[in-house]
Amino acid sequence: MVTSDMLPEALRDSPKFRAQLAKEEAEIETLETKLERILKTCGVMVDSGKTFVQHQTFFANALWDLSSCFSSDVETLSKFNRIIQALKEMTKFQTILLDQASRTILTTISNFVKEDVKGVWDSRQHFDKVSSEFDGAVSKHAQAPKNKPLEIEQATGILQATATCFRHTAMDHVYALSMLQSKQKLVILGCLSSYMQANVTYFHQGSDMCESLQTFLRKLNDDLSDFQKGSKDVERTLTTRHDLVNQMDENPLAGPMQGYLFKRTSNAFKSWHRRWFLLSDGKLVYRKRTGEATYTVMEDDLRLCAVKPAMDSERRFCFEVVTPTRSHMLQADSEGKCNDWIKALHQAIGAAHNQSSDNIRGSSSGFDAPCKNAEDSSNNNRKTKIWEQLARIPGNELCCDCKSPEPRWASINLGVTLCIDCSGIHRSLGVHYSKVRSLTLDAWEPEILKVMAELGNEVVNKIYEAKIDATVAVASPTCNSLVREAYIRRKWVNKDFIAPLSISPLRPKRKWSVRKIRRRAKSMESTQKHKPLKEEGRASSCQEESSDAEVAVLGDDLNSVATSPLEELNSDDDSTDGEDNVTVDEEDISKLSPTRLLHKASKAHNIPVMCHALALGANKLWADPEQGNRTHLHQAIISGSVMACEYLLLNGIPINVQDAVGNTPLHLATQLGHTSQVCLLLKHRADQHIKDSSDVDALDTAIRLANADIVTLLRLGRLNEEMKVESGGDETFDLIVRDFSQLSFDSNGKVVRPETHSTPDG
Repeated sequence: MVTSDMLPEALRDSPKFRAQLAKEEAEIETLETKLERILKTCGVMVDSGKTFVQHQTFFANALWDLSSCFSSDVETLSKFNRIIQALKEMTKFQTILLDQASRTILTTISNFVKEDVKGVWDSRQHFDKVSSEFDGAVSKHAQAPKNKPLEIEQATGILQATATCFRHTAMDHVYALSMLQSKQKLVILGCLSSYMQANVTYFHQGSDMCESLQTFLRKLNDDLSDFQKGSKDVERTLTTRHDLVNQMDENPLAGPMQGYLFKRTSNAFKSWHRRWFLLSDGKLVYRKRTGEATYTVMEDDLRLCAVKPAMDSERRFCFEVVTPTRSHMLQADSEGKCNDWIKALHQAIGAAHNQSSDNIRGSSSGFDAPCKNAEDSSNNNRKTKIWEQLARIPGNELCCDCKSPEPRWASINLGVTLCIDCSGIHRSLGVHYSKVRSLTLDAWEPEILKVMAELGNEVVNKIYEAKIDATVAVASPTCNSLVREAYIRRKWVNKDFIAPLSISPLRPKRKWSVRKIRRRAKSMESTQKHKPLKEEGRASSCQEESSDAEVAVLGDDLNSVATSPLEELNSDDDSTDGEDNVTVDEEDISKLSPTRLLHKASKAHNIPVMCHALALGANKLWADPEQGNRTHLHQAIISGSVMACEYLLLNGIPINVQDAVGNTPLHLATQLGHTSQVCLLLKHRADQHIKDSSDVDALDTAIRLANADIVTLLRLGRLNEEMKVESGGDETFDLIVRDFSQLSFDSNGKVVRPETHSTPDG
């Protein structure tokens, strides 16, 4: 603390003054450090408080959203509103307290540090400067020679002036120190007093609010007791719920005839589906148990119907609803219910005959949901279980990674089926590694099903698990998630278990090629035998050797794994060149690489070999300079294979790359007249506005070649683009492309239309 006896010492600039000055300045440095810490911790406290207030506001808003669930219960809604109001009051009080802390502590102390403490350091800096000048004047005065009176007089004058300035500066610096020391208590304790007063006000307001809430909380507790009692009453009432089952069997519920019946579809599969049927107001309607808000009208006018038991049906408890144009086969759960339905339908038909046709059509229906036309739901009725079909592909009955039974998910770019646990990890890898789709929930395009039919778990694992041995911690159905994820990442991301591409032994001037794949129709395949699997332990180089031509045919051991595709998943591919046992152009063995293997396999539309090449790290962007800079997708287009194109696109091959003459894959497919491939490329949003080196786009080429189907597709695609720009577009183009995908195509990729035959008169 600066005292009055320090002033004479300051005038003398004694060592005692300097020591006292250093001590006081050290204390100020300590004070400044601790004040800065106060500012920092108080700032964190205020920020944390603001975060708390913000999240409490979010909580109150979430409660407000929750209260909408009780909008029909006015009493409960009022309780929600009272609680939310109290929370908002608390939030307001907390906001005021935080504002007081910010203003009383942060602002006041920050100003004290920036102004008062900084003023002392500025004074110290000025004092040090004047002190240095005073020391220089003293030294110069002492060095003045005795025989030079003029210099002595000049040095004496400077010394006197500098000494006076130093003494005034010392007095000012002592004053600055004294004022800071006297002011620090006032500032610090004053702001703390204000902050504590703010806390007192905060708790006082909170106490008043809590006191006003006591009546509400007491009533709420009483209501909660009533709610608990009511819940127990409901539980006690429902203890006899199972008795209703027997009562319903003995005495069916009154009202319109309704219940579950099996309905046979009218498609080629003649499959049976369980639906909820309702007979009311002269109509027979049905819908699914879940997923449908509307009824489908089976028969709108029962006067035209007849009902009879289906005696020739292989199933029990069946009856037919016959109209002049069609017959509906239905099956009840028991003979009694079958008779009840027949009786009810007879009664409804009789009642319909007693009413006028206008009354029948004008009467309000007896069911709540609106009806939809049976034709609108015909596609849903013809849907088959995709997962059951895919499970018949070799290896697909088990998960590709952990071997769990009955997988319900698939990776469409890898061509494998997965269990739900492994599918979750595949999703986390990203779509550039694995595109996951549900076998039971998602829609499946025909071309993707064809790709799946060409691969399967057995083929793909022959590639990706070629080097697995007993030391590898593989995934199993019961393994923990860490083991499962580690194995899947090693297998699909790191590709640790893939055997390198090699052909052994090598002979001089050896060549290699890839066998073309063309699956035959199921009726033809039934008479053929598939090649047996290679022995276990064979090198995974995917090769077959032709001894007469010294040519290594890659991929035969992979293709021998695949069995005949299912009829529903028929992978017949509309390739324009090549049959079984035919290879593409042979190349010197020195050019064998994963990238060239993918290029060659794309031309051969050999999906298993394409899969192997991609697994080995083939360059997806490579273009062959020897073939006019054609990419892998160009090669697949030339082969005519929709399936090969789809597989490449699923695995990230670029779709709009131009070759040496500017042809994109869409140009090439149009030139070759491959309607199916044009349809596929447009489905994947190929850019049809790109022009080749002759300034010709795909539409110009299609018009020149007079290919009506391709012209139609391209023009519809352009119209769809214009509609998207103007009004966001609609689903018409997607529906047309989907319908084109369902059509049959000949070996040239053109649409096959049924022939029309004229019949003679009479």
